Amino acid sequence: MKKLLVLSALLGLLALPVFANHVSIDMGGDMTFGVMSDFDTAVVDPDLTWDVIVGIDDYNSFTWSLKDIALAPLIGLDKALVTTDIGMWLGLPVGIMVNWGYDDPARNQYESTSGYANEELGDFSPVEYWGLDFLVSAGMVEVELAFDPLGADGKLLAGLAVKEPVPGLNAEVYYFQNQSAGDVFDEGNLAFAAEYATEVSMIALDIGAGFLYNLADTGDAWGYGIGLAADTGMFGATVGLAGNETDALATLSATATVAPVDMATIYVGLLADLQDAAAETLDSVDLGVNAHVGIVECYVGYLITSTGAVDGTYNAPTALTDGGMYIKFDVDY
Repeated sequence: MKKLLVLSALLGLLALPVFANHVSIDMGGDMTFGVMSDFDTAVVDPDLTWDVIVGIDDYNSFTWSLKDIALAPLIGLDKALVTTDIGMWLGLPVGIMVNWGYDDPARNQYESTSGYANEELGDFSPVEYWGLDFLVSAGMVEVELAFDPLGADGKLLAGLAVKEPVPGLNAEVYYFQNQSAGDVFDEGNLAFAAEYATEVSMIALDIGAGFLYNLADTGDAWGYGIGLAADTGMFGATVGLAGNETDALATLSATATVAPVDMATIYVGLLADLQDAAAETLDSVDLGVNAHVGIVECYVGYLITSTGAVDGTYNAPTALTDGGMYIKFDVDY
């Protein structure tokens, strides 16, 4: 982590000449501060991210992102990436983008539809690395090839995405490999993901689904996730399902929200662990009120759990073994 801190500082210094001759600069990020207490123990969960996007010229932009800034000793570099638009530079009828630098180019599949992340099959590249990412797009079709040429940490991703062949529908299929010890690539994973968003009779609907097939001889051969969401503006509800070869129905999540006034939302979330090896079926229940104070979101709630919410939380900032009351502030800037 110390190396990342030093690298972050150096990149900031190197970027100064760019800032001085910029075309445009966009800054943003997210700050969260939460406290939970079971009236015997209290835990604090702060987090701060900072993103800077600099338009260097008509064909190039630089993105610099820091994470965990609120945890000063653990500050980390999340992204230091240059994007070069070769297609525009050459005046081609197809898009050709090259991202080069420090990044995690993995597909995240679809956004968590249920409010929990249990139905997401997860990143295929959870660790950032120095590498190259090529994207070629024509109309609704996008092809991606990303790789890390640095040896033992090598990774390879190849994907094909279709963007809105019909309004609201996005789908992709991709293959991902990790390079293991001895510089030998594993058999990799083949995955498919899709999301469809529409509106029916004033009800906003969002459906996301993903399927993964593991080509290696170890672990589960397959896994899936399905997320459903419906929202009328005043009322909302979601359901998330996930399973794998070992447990066809591994987790189930559900949420419900009611917004009686514009400035506040009442919420409840439930996450159940249905795996045969689970210590408890009911992993957690999260209920509370969310007040919208301008652009700041304030959450006051209570987390009910006896497992420490090992499978994740809804709005609670963190988790104690036996849950507790919490307050959380969050702002995107």
